[in-house]
This record gives sequence, C-alpha cells and structure tokens, in this order.
Amino acid sequence: MNPRFRFFLWVAVWTGAVWAREVRLPRDAVDLRYWLENMVAHHGYSVTEAASATGLGESEIDAALGRWKIAPFSIPAADRPVRLRVLPYPGGRHPRLGFFDGAIEPQRETKLSLFTPWDPKSYVVVDVPEAIFTDAGLVYLAHTHIPTVWDQRGTNLARMEWQRRADGVFEMERQLPDGVVFGVMARPETNRLSMRWWMRNGSAHPVRNIRAQVCLMLGRAVGFEGQTATNKVLEGPFAAVGNAAGDRWVITAWQGLNRAWQNPPVPCIHSDPRLDDLAPGAMASARGWVWFHEGRDLARELARLRPTTVDLPDTGPVRVATAVKAPIPDRLVVLTFDDSVASQYHVVRPLLKKAGFNATFFITEGFSFPTNKVDYLTWAQIQELHRDGFEIGNHTQTHMGVAASNLGRLIQEVEYIAGRCAEHGIPKPVSFAYPGNAIHPGALPILRSHGIRFARRGAQPEFAYDTGRGVAYEPGRDDPLLVPTAGDARPTWTLDNLKAAVAGARDGRVAVLQFHGVPDRDHPWVNTPAERFAEYVAWLKDNGYRCIALRDLEQFVDPAVSIPDPWAVIDWRRTVGGHP
Repeated sequence: MNPRFRFFLWVAVWTGAVWAREVRLPRDAVDLRYWLENMVAHHGYSVTEAASATGLGESEIDAALGRWKIAPFSIPAADRPVRLRVLPYPGGRHPRLGFFDGAIEPQRETKLSLFTPWDPKSYVVVDVPEAIFTDAGLVYLAHTHIPTVWDQRGTNLARMEWQRRADGVFEMERQLPDGVVFGVMARPETNRLSMRWWMRNGSAHPVRNIRAQVCLMLGRAVGFEGQTATNKVLEGPFAAVGNAAGDRWVITAWQGLNRAWQNPPVPCIHSDPRLDDLAPGAMASARGWVWFHEGRDLARELARLRPTTVDLPDTGPVRVATAVKAPIPDRLVVLTFDDSVASQYHVVRPLLKKAGFNATFFITEGFSFPTNKVDYLTWAQIQELHRDGFEIGNHTQTHMGVAASNLGRLIQEVEYIAGRCAEHGIPKPVSFAYPGNAIHPGALPILRSHGIRFARRGAQPEFAYDTGRGVAYEPGRDDPLLVPTAGDARPTWTLDNLKAAVAGARDGRVAVLQFHGVPDRDHPWVNTPAERFAEYVAWLKDNGYRCIALRDLEQFVDPAVSIPDPWAVIDWRRTVGGHP
C-alpha cells in the first residue's frame, strides 16, 4: 500500500472516532452515566464519538442518553463550579488537530480537560505526563508513537483511570516493571489547575536524568486552536498562548524546568519539568500549573505569577500564622480512644490517672453498644470518665462513616451523642472523630455549625490505613476539623512504633495518637494489649511527654481560624512522603 494513502486511511479511522485498544467499556450503569455526562453534557460528544469511546452500540448510547436526559452541553449554568471545571478526558475523540502520527492510540488516564472560564464549551487538554525519560531511556509514553523500554522487552503496562477524590482532586499512580513508581495529583482552583508530578525509586539502582513531557493541547479551545507559532510565547518556565484579540491567555509553567517549547501542528505548548536523581528508596516531586488569564499585558501577569508559584520554595502550603495562639512545646501528645470500649474504663483510665495524663474518649452507640456491656462502656462509666477530667468527644450515634451519600444525616448523628451527654451531665462535645477515618469536605461546615472545634481524622490519605503510620498535626496548615493521626495503634505495634509516631511532636507540631480498646475483643484488628499500653504510658511519662485531650489544643490553637484550602497540606504531604 502506498505510504501516503496508508497515512490518510489512518487519519480517516481517527476522524471516524475509532480508538482501537483504547475503548473503555463502562463497569456498570453508574459508570456509564458518569462517562456519558462527561462526554456529552460537558464535552459535547456525538453519539458516534460516545459509542467509540465506550465500545457500546449507538442504539445503546441513544437509549441511555434518553433515559438519563443527557444532551450535548446540557450542564446547567448553576451547576458549574466556582473553581475551574476539570474532568478526565474521556477518549473517543483525538485531543489533537494535527501531527496524529506523533500520538497513535492516546491513553486517557493521563489526560484532563480544563474548561475555560469564559466559554463552557471550550477546553484544553493537559497530558500529565505525556512521557517520562530517564537514563534508561523512554520509560513511559501516554500513546503509541515510539517504543518504550518496556515495549522493547515485550512488557505491557496495564490500563488505568484517574482516581476522583471527593474534594475534586484527581490522582494517578503507576508502578513501572522495575519498581519505580510515579504519580500525579491535580487540584482545580479558581482559574487555575495546580499539579504535582512525583517519582519514588523502588528499584535497587539509582535513577538519573529524570525528565517529563507535559503537553497542553489547544485544539478544542475556541480562539486558541490556531496551528501556528505566532500566538504563543515561550519565556521559561512559562509557556503561554493567546487568542486572536490578545486579551485572553492560557499559561502553563513547572518548577525545575527542563525546557519550554511548542508544536504548532498539534497545536500545543509545553513547560516540561525534570527531577533530581533518585537513589534507591528516594522520592522527588515537581509542581506545575495551568492558568486562565484575561488581560492584554501578559508580561505583567507572568511577573505577578512568578514570585508566588515557580520561584516559591517547595516547603509546603503557607502556614496561617494567626491560627497559633501560643508557642507549642515539643513533646506534646494528644491521646484519643475510639468506639466506647469497656477496657478504656477498666484498663486505660487508671493508667492515665496514675501518669497524670489527659485524653479524649470518643463515644458512639454503634456496634453492640446498646446490649453488650461486657465489651462496651455504660453511660455511668462515661459519666465517671468525665468527672475524672477526661474529655468526652463525639463519634456519631451509629459509628457512621462520613460520605457524600450521608452528609444529610451527619447533624442528626452528632446531635444524638450531644443529647445523650446532656442527659448524663456531660457538656456538649466540642471534639469529633471521623468514624472509620472517612472524611469528606462537606462535613466541615456541618461540624463547625454544630460547635465542633477540633475533629480528628486518620492518617489517610497520606498513608494507607493498614500501615498504622501517620503524620503530626501542624497548626496553621492542618484545619482544626482535619487534625491528622500521627499513629493508629495496632496489635502488632511495639514501643518502636510508638516512638516513631511521637517523633514528629516538635518544631510546632503535635502528635495525635489513636487507640481503640485496650484490649479490644470486638475489633481485634485495632486491639492494643494491656501490657503493651502500660509500656507506652510509662515510656511517655519517663521521657517527658505531655499528654493532653484534643480540646486542650485550644490553649495553643485558635479553632475559629479555618484553613482556606484545608486539602492543600494533605496533597503536599502525599507527594513528599509525609513531613519533609
């Protein structure tokens, strides 16, 4: 076949929206509805494009669109978020206008659509990362174009999807065959997308000369789709593209710039980052952004952006200084106990009283609390804990894990425990612990409106639940209603685990420890043996640690000062492996 004819045939296949191996069959009806709303209501896909992306027949797509009343660009204006609208790019339509042979079978798991704030039908597609190179060669490519080192070895990488968090953040993590792991976190904000690309060397060998390509494709943004170099500005680390009138701009930049460039036929712009060499076990990350700007003075806008983004040292989110009322001493520990376990009265109480330690006991009537008074506290015992000076906190009536589906019930669950406390002469709890450590951004205003001043979460998502590991609480960076756990005690814990958990109680940080039963017969996976707990208390006492209740943080922290973006510090820690 004539090569020129073969190329045009290939283009015809693409313009017919056939994505070969990149067809993604929905898992179920819920998944199908999500992707059809994404494709049709937001991206304006035709039935043919939606069918090619999902692998379903056009008649099936038509029926589903009718059943759920989904039409092109039908997202109501009232439903458009204040912050930038960002969605996973759904496939089924090539994100490029040209240079197709440079991106065959583009994979959707690295691509996000960023809808412009001035036109809800226009969007740019960021491919993050499009490619990763190291001293080993091309180790990742988000489409088929040239073979990666894994292609050369006959190793296929599994398909993935963006993980969509409840707070609007998108996450992706992939382990390469040699043990090297890379990932991306992308957070929509007002008129910009903040990104972080990270790598962790899980191999036995150093990884050197690490650089990525991050492609910002412009073909679907009206006014920016020109396949020309004349509307683009490259002033590393910034790359920008303007509309014909010169009064609207799409700008991108990355810290640790490798190079800024453009490819007019696509059309696209690049600000490509690089990372320091990684020894085995080491981790590194880079920050990047995409901005949407209205105004004619691009130079002035770049000068405004530079000192607050690309030139700012990567030391984590800025601390809100007004949150801290008094200097926080080193070796300050908050002790917390969940789930109303009877051993907290019989075993924990006398040990803490002898040591002179305070603590918070988070009360729930979940599990078999109403009937099982062998394993669970009585309200008379809870009342006595209060009289001893310990804090009684709120853990919901039924131990309800907080989720989007039950936010409407949260106030009822919290008020029930407050009412039971009132019946027994216990003040209305001002501290809360998220049952099962499940958190949701919608819970914060509900808890705050009910008078909750501090709320303890787990160590998730910084660390997986089953590790028991955590991070210390950083007042001014962590919201008072998202206080993290520094250590979640497990049956396998030893004194070394406790020491590691409280090691972060320094430099203005506080170690918050999470225990359950001592012992815990009903939930053995969070059991702490009584003799081990006695060892912990003795060690903390002997080594000069001050142990307080969660409410006692108010001596040092103003709970009325909320953090403007409470998830920012969580995202940052996830990409630097905890505290720096």
